[in-house]
Amino acid sequence: MKPEKYITYIFGIFLIFALAYISACDSKGGSTESVIVNPPPPPPNPYGEGNGKISFIRTQQIDGSVIIYISNKQINDTIVWNVSPSCDTNIITSQILKAGNYSVRIEGNIFLCNYNVNVEERKCKILDYTNCSGGYVGCYTLDGVWNRTADGPCPNCRGLKIEFRNGVGEVIYTPPGCRFPIGDLKWIDFDINGCNISDLARDSLGGGPEYQRASMTFENKNSLIINGPSGTIPYSRISTDEAKKILKNIKRTDNSGAPAKSTGLQTAG
Repeated sequence: MKPEKYITYIFGIFLIFALAYISACDSKGGSTESVIVNPPPPPPNPYGEGNGKISFIRTQQIDGSVIIYISNKQINDTIVWNVSPSCDTNIITSQILKAGNYSVRIEGNIFLCNYNVNVEERKCKILDYTNCSGGYVGCYTLDGVWNRTADGPCPNCRGLKIEFRNGVGEVIYTPPGCRFPIGDLKWIDFDINGCNISDLARDSLGGGPEYQRASMTFENKNSLIINGPSGTIPYSRISTDEAKKILKNIKRTDNSGAPAKSTGLQTAG
């Protein structure tokens, strides 16, 4: 082989090995510069910036129109569901609100229920208020005529009727043998926020009137229990039509003050 060809051959082999070495280094080491990939932006909030959604359902009928009060808003709910729907179903009764804590009050003709709910940003939550599940009845106004549905600690007082108006509850009918005469101011100082009241107690002879502070438990708008020191006493609110008939047939008294207090044995009634 001529020297020129030999040199060319050697140079070609060297070039092949050099290129192979460079290629291997590139495949192992690569560039020392890091590549920053920005994450894709989150999808837009379907309820608006900072907002969430609360949807209301029930699976049983409720007497009368159902009104939902939340965040100074009033919503009517007319739908009774057979099965629990999707939270974002088009026809569902719902409200979009800023994320935060809210009080909810739901009322029918008799039905009454309260909830404390938390609205979360970007989330939709369902509140199923069937039978007030997970909620509490709370307190309600007393205006109207109430019928005592059990004797409680006082014999012969089942059927006692009390009309609550102008902030006091006055006895307008007393059954034979009951110790509370017509005209007694049975209830005074009603506190709707604390759901308690001062309930008149009398001794077994009908004397010694004294007020006892008692808590009140509402089962619905028209049913309550007085929980006093002497025991529990249930009452039910009389319908408006029946109350009108009762009031028409009684002689009204306009008491301006409560009976004087005295000491001695007290039995709430």
